[in-house]
Amino acid sequence: MRRMIPPVRERCCPAIGTQSAQEEWLSLRAPRSLRSGFVCLLLLAALPASAHDLERTHVSIAFARDGSFVVDVANDPNWLALRLESVPGPFADRVVLWVDGREIRPSSVEFLPSSARPDPAQGLATWRLRGRVPTDAHTLRWYYGLVIDPYPLTIRRADGRLFVDEIGGDAWSRTIDLSGQFHAPLLSQPLVAAAIAALLLVPVLLRFAAPQRSTTTKRSTTEDTEDTEVKSPFVQD
Repeated sequence: MRRMIPPVRERCCPAIGTQSAQEEWLSLRAPRSLRSGFVCLLLLAALPASAHDLERTHVSIAFARDGSFVVDVANDPNWLALRLESVPGPFADRVVLWVDGREIRPSSVEFLPSSARPDPAQGLATWRLRGRVPTDAHTLRWYYGLVIDPYPLTIRRADGRLFVDEIGGDAWSRTIDLSGQFHAPLLSQPLVAAAIAALLLVPVLLRFAAPQRSTTTKRSTTEDTEDTEVKSPFVQD
């Protein structure tokens, strides 16, 4: 199944021309807006109070200094199971992290049932995604294509700052600032691995070098003893 990714674009309002055109536009739109608003109020009043609690969506993204991130997408387990049945395919295809104009795909995806959460009383199932963004990343746009109702998006930056945004359901988030929180490591992973291996080999090399040094010392002591036992030519028998 193809991915449900809408075009990434900012919301905009239609441009309005002269003042007379604005007044005419408002006179035509006002009654329709009032009627639409009245109908919406009637529909909301007729809906049960729990209609907006079916999804129970909570999304959090936590970043580390090296650019790695952990995304937790939590939903009601019953709703999530039915939704995934109607929209087959990998869960990772239902979310998008749009960083500096290109998509960053997660490196691992893990499902945590409600019983595995630290707060099982909430009864939410969680999809956990891990990955990494470039350390020079500047902006992020988030999208979750399974939901309809609005939900909170919590961003935990590596520098300790916390942001909460309200996402309008099946919609893109606002542009989120990522700059100034990442730092490239001083040593690359291969160099770190080589340094650790060298430290582990030092005791082994010292252990093998110790017997050879002991043998050389004994040989030197034996030669000195033999030299002292040679009789002097001035000593008479």
